[in-house]
Amino acid sequence: MSKKITHCYECDEKCRKGLLAKCKPYGFTEFIRRYGEEKLLDCLERNEQSGVVYHREGVNGDYDDFDDVEALIEFIKTGHR
Repeated sequence: MSKKITHCYECDEKCRKGLLAKCKPYGFTEFIRRYGEEKLLDCLERNEQSGVVYHREGVNGDYDDFDDVEALIEFIKTGHR
């Protein structure tokens, strides 16, 4: 907020503060930084149609099972582990 930007992916720093300390929020932020918001939305829609669930139990779903950011980004891109 102090930088007057609306989204973390708009920032050039690759910080891990707050929610970005967790793999999923950081991975999604990094995905958008690399490929853009539209690509993320397209991938999420395609993955959902293939059975990938964003919120399976409460707020946890198939995208939460990752400890490695690059593996999560690949999963977002392909829908496959």
